[in-house]
Formats: sequence, structure tokens, C-alpha cells
Amino acid sequence: MNYLSDTWYLFVRQIRLQLRMPVWIFMNLIQPIIWLVLFSQLFESLGNMPGFPTGSYLQFFAPGVVVMTALFGSAWSGMGLIREIDTGILTKMLATPVSRVSIILSKVLATVVPLVVQVLIIFLIAWIMGASPATGAGGILLSIFFVILMGLGLAGLSHALAILFQKAEPLIAVVSFLTLPLMFLSSSMMPIQMLPDWIDTARRFNPIDYTVESVRTLFISGYDWHLLIVNMVILAIFAAVMIILATMMFRIRENI
Repeated sequence: MNYLSDTWYLFVRQIRLQLRMPVWIFMNLIQPIIWLVLFSQLFESLGNMPGFPTGSYLQFFAPGVVVMTALFGSAWSGMGLIREIDTGILTKMLATPVSRVSIILSKVLATVVPLVVQVLIIFLIAWIMGASPATGAGGILLSIFFVILMGLGLAGLSHALAILFQKAEPLIAVVSFLTLPLMFLSSSMMPIQMLPDWIDTARRFNPIDYTVESVRTLFISGYDWHLLIVNMVILAIFAAVMIILATMMFRIRENI
């Protein structure tokens, strides 16, 4: 029970900290909205090409924007931990009986809360612009679940890197290096059949693509349960491994 209560209290603390920085949440949201509006107009003609999955690029691209929102929101979450390292808050926290697992879990769980709100807003804007999910409200809820799994994994990785580097500059460099390749080495912007062979091969090792594929299937096609369950298991393993890695980094970097 102490483990659960520690996680809960630290989770509430993280949510309160986020509410005190609405500009951060706003900026993480406004950029994907710009992508949704601009790219859907820029590549609108692709929807008329033979073999394109849908007759509307907006319908195709909206799931990609949803995942991109979660990608950037969770990949930068480790910056909060850097701030706590710099101010000495984390050192004091580690001196208490609270478990390291609770510290990491509370932080990564708090990361996905604004992601859920942002994803719902993106879906709403896409619907206003004319894109509607084939699976309705149920598909949106299941899409959010996939986004949460991916967000947990990326947040775990971000916090593991934060503990490893303990400085903002190398974390910024690594996250900046990872996020754009992860986005472009996926089918978030182009259908699989239009990707070069080497990108098609690389995307199979990209957790972002499993999320895009799942959300897009729910948005365009319907409930392909075989694909959805396989992708769900892969993303769940990814999330668990990254959270365990972040927790183990505390033991590796004992001098925090």
C-alpha cells in the first residue's frame, strides 16, 4: 500500500507542477495543430492519387498528427527531472523511504495526462475539418490507449536519459536527434506503399509506427483485432522495458 500511495502522491505533485506551466502544454499542442492544418492542405492532392488509402489526405494524416503530438510531448518529459536534479529536489527525495519505482512511475504517468487532453483536442479539430473515425467513439478511446502505451515508453526513455546525463544540454541534443527520425521513419505522413524500401524496413523497428498503424486502422478501416492486439503487446513491452530501464538508471547513477 505504501508503494501505491507513494506513486499517487507523487503523481498528484507532478500534475500540479504541470498546471503551473500552461505555456508548456499549449506549445506542445499548437505545433501539431499547425501540422494538421498546413500539411493536410499542402498534400491534399495526394488523396486523389490511385492506390492512396483514402480519398482525403486529412483523413489519412490525422492519426499521424495524434501520434506526433504524443511523441513530442513524452520525449521531452525528462526535462522536468533535470530541473529537479539541478535544484536538489531529487536528491532529497531519494533520501526518503519512497521507492525509486514510485518516483519514475509517478512521472511517466503524469506525462500521459496532458497527452490524453491534447489527443482529444486534435481529434476534435480533425472532425471539424472534415475527418471522422470509422470506429466512432470506441475507436477514439482505443486510440488513446495506444497513445498512452507509446507515451509511457517514450517518457520512460526520456527519464532514463535524464538520469544518465543529469544535464539539460546533452538531453536536448539526444532528444532532438531522436524525435524527427522517429517521426519520418514511420508511416505517419506517407502510406507504406509510397515509402522507400529502406524506410519501410526501418519503420518495423520503430515503436512510433506501431502506434500510427493502430490509430490509423481504427480511424480509416475499422477493428482489425489481429493487428491491434499484436501492436498492443509490442507497445506494452516497449513501455515496460523503458520504465524498468529508467528505474535501473538510479542504481547505475548513484551519485545523483
